[in-house]
Amino acid sequence: MKLSKAPYCVLAAGICLLSVHLTMQAQPLAAKDASASGEELVISAKRIEQDRLKASVVVEVIDRQQIEASGAGNLAEFLEAVPGLSLTRLYGRMGVDANIDVGYLGEAGSQNVLFLIDGQRQNALDSSNLRLSRLPISSIERIEIRKANAGALYGDRAQGGVIHVITRTDQSKQLSVGAGSYGSKHVDTYLGFGGEQLKASLSYRAAESDGYRASSRANQDSAQFRVVGQGDWGRINVFARGFKERAQLPSYLTLEEFTLTPRKAGAYPVASERQGEAFGLRYDGSLAPGLSWSVDVNEQSTRDKTYESIHNRRTLINPEFLAQIGAWQWLAGGELSQAQARTEAGKIVEQRNRAIYIQSSRPLLADLDLELGARSQRAINQFQAEPGALATASTYQQSALSAAFNTRVAKNLSLRAGALTGFRLANADEVYFFDRETYALLRINEAVKPMTTRELFAQLEAVHFEQRYAIHYRHIKANQEIGYQYDCGVIDGLKASCNQNLYDTERHMLSAQLRWPLSKALLLRASVDLVDAQIASEANAGRRVPLTPKQAARLGLAWRFQSFVLHANAHYRGAMVQAADQSNSNPLIPGRQTIDLGLSTSLNQRLQLAAWIRNLTDKSYYDYATYNGIYPADRRSFDVTLKLSI
Repeated sequence: MKLSKAPYCVLAAGICLLSVHLTMQAQPLAAKDASASGEELVISAKRIEQDRLKASVVVEVIDRQQIEASGAGNLAEFLEAVPGLSLTRLYGRMGVDANIDVGYLGEAGSQNVLFLIDGQRQNALDSSNLRLSRLPISSIERIEIRKANAGALYGDRAQGGVIHVITRTDQSKQLSVGAGSYGSKHVDTYLGFGGEQLKASLSYRAAESDGYRASSRANQDSAQFRVVGQGDWGRINVFARGFKERAQLPSYLTLEEFTLTPRKAGAYPVASERQGEAFGLRYDGSLAPGLSWSVDVNEQSTRDKTYESIHNRRTLINPEFLAQIGAWQWLAGGELSQAQARTEAGKIVEQRNRAIYIQSSRPLLADLDLELGARSQRAINQFQAEPGALATASTYQQSALSAAFNTRVAKNLSLRAGALTGFRLANADEVYFFDRETYALLRINEAVKPMTTRELFAQLEAVHFEQRYAIHYRHIKANQEIGYQYDCGVIDGLKASCNQNLYDTERHMLSAQLRWPLSKALLLRASVDLVDAQIASEANAGRRVPLTPKQAARLGLAWRFQSFVLHANAHYRGAMVQAADQSNSNPLIPGRQTIDLGLSTSLNQRLQLAAWIRNLTDKSYYDYATYNGIYPADRRSFDVTLKLSI
C-alpha cells in the first residue's frame, strides 16, 4: 500500500462545498458597542461569539492596546506575562524554539496547547514548537487564551488550553520601527482599506538580531493578506499568509561554561531554517431564522531544516451549523483533514482525521447557564520508513466530553465550574526511534498510544467597574503521558532515543489574579500561580513533573503622567526539574526574578515612542536545561520603538 499524494482532492471538495464567524472581527463600531454595553466578546469558549462574562470556561482576553502598551516585540515576549501560562525560551528574546505551556503540563507543554489564528490550527504534525514568528504583531486585533481543556471542541492538542489569535481588518494604517541591544531591529506595518461591505488588510513584519550568545543570529519575516466581504448573501473571508525564520542555534553549555562565559556557543551549534505558507477561505451564511452555517477550507505547508529537513502539509475542511431550538443553542460541525510529514530521506507519516462535534448551551435560570459538548475523532496513521517501502498503518478512535456552567452568586461575582476530557495523538516524529546523537529518524515506534486527560475546574471572578479579581483552580489527571526517553536501546546498530508513554501524571493548580486601579493615574496588575505537578505511576511515582515550577508570580504597574506612562513589570518563577529528568536526580533549574521597565509617550497625534529596559538587574539565569546541558537566557537589554499611525 503506497501513501497517497498531496490532498488536493480534499481541498477541491471544500471549494465545491463553498460554491453551493470564526473570522468575526472587532470592527470599530462593534468595539464601541461592546464597550458601551460592558460586554467583552470571545469565540474561544464554544467556537461562537459570546460575552466573556457569560462563558462557562475561563477565557482571558488581551486586546491590541494591551499588546502595544507591553512593548513586546513578538508574541513570545508578551505571552510570558499572562497568568497561568509558562514560557520557556531556549534561544533568546526573539522566541526561537520557545515552549509555551498553558496549564503547567511541563516539557511537552507546546504539544498540549492548541495554537489558532482566526480559528485555524497552526500546530505542525511533528513535535516542533509553536512558530510564534509566523504573524506580524501589527495584524493582531486580540488574543484569547482559553485556560481549560478544549478536547470536546477542538480535539487533538487542546488538553492544556487554546491560544487563539484574532487578526484585524480595520481601515487604519500604521508603521513601527524599532532597534535595541544585541543588534536587534524590526519593522512592522499594517495597511487597512475598504468600507463596510468590502475590507482588505495587508501586514508585514521583518525582525533580526545578532543574539545575546555567539552564533545565535536570527532573522524573521512574516506577512498576511486578508479580504473580507459581506452583504445580504452572507460573509466571506479570504486570507494568505507566509513566514520565514532563519536562526543559528548555539547549542547547550555545561554549568561551568554557563558560570564563566554564558555568551559563548556550545559544542554543537547548528543553523536552522523554517518557512511556511497558508491560504484559505471561510463563508458564513444564514439558511433560515435561527439557523446559520459556515464552512472553512484552508491549506498549510511548512518546511523545517535543522538536523534534517521535514516538510509538513495539512488540508482541512470544517463545516458548521448553528441553530436556536427553543431555549437551547446548538452548534454541530465536522472536520476532515489530511496531513503529511515527509523527511528529505523519504520517511513519511501521513494522518487522516475525521471528527464530528456538538456543543449545546441554554440558560437554566436567570443567572445560570449550562454548556455541554462532545467530540468523536478517528485518526488513521500511515508510516513509510524508507522510499518505496510498503506503508504500515494504525488507527485511533478518541472521544472527549465537556460539561460546565456559569452562575452569578452575587451582584458582581460569578462562578464557573466544569468537568472536561481531552486527548493528544502521537506526533509524526514521536512514532520513530531516532539516533540520540544526530537525531536522524531510524525505525517506526508503533507502540506509542494517545495521551488522555480529565480535568475539573472552578473559577470565582468578581468584576466591579475597572476592578477585576479572580481565583482559578484546575485539577488535571493525564494518562499515558507521551514524553522523551533518552535510552531506547540499540536500533540498526545505533544507540536510539524515542518518545513513549512514560507514566500517568496529576496536577493541581491554583491561580489568583487582580486588576486594580489604585487611582486614576496608577493601575496595578498582579497574579500568583501555585502548582503541584507529580508523576502518578511507574517507578518515579510521587516525583515532580519536569519543567513545572511550584510557584510563579507577576506584578505590573502602569503610572500615567500628563505626557507619558511609566511601566514596571516583575516576574518570579520558582525552581524546576530539568527536562527529561523523571527521577528528579539532577540539580534543579534555579528560580529567578526579572524586572522590566518601560516608558511610552505620544510625540504628537500620530507618533508614539516606547522605550524598554528588559531584565533591569542583569540577572544571569536559564529557563531550560536537560541531561546534556544548559540553555542561557538573555541578560539586560534595551529597545526603542517608534510607531506612526495614519
